[in-house]
Amino acid sequence: MLSLKDKTIYGFLVGIAAPFPVIALFYLVRFRNLSVVEFMEQAFLLKVHLKLIAIGLFFANLGLFYLFLRLEKYRMARGIILSVIVYFFAMLLLYRF
Repeated sequence: MLSLKDKTIYGFLVGIAAPFPVIALFYLVRFRNLSVVEFMEQAFLLKVHLKLIAIGLFFANLGLFYLFLRLEKYRMARGIILSVIVYFFAMLLLYRF
């Protein structure tokens, strides 16, 4: 049986990984004509890479947070919130450089 701490860690890991499929879906819908490398180069060149991560973070983690609350998986929802806080500080550090 998993301890409560483990469920928070699983929620954290899901929250860390969740924005990437949303970004990939955004790429497939909007920028299909570019290769993945070109898409990433353009994102960094136009300085929108942090905004893309923020969009993925918002849609994926907000949906997962409410899903876990609805399923009464409060520890996993706590892990999602923790991952958002970690992303916030990471993006804050990246924005400064």
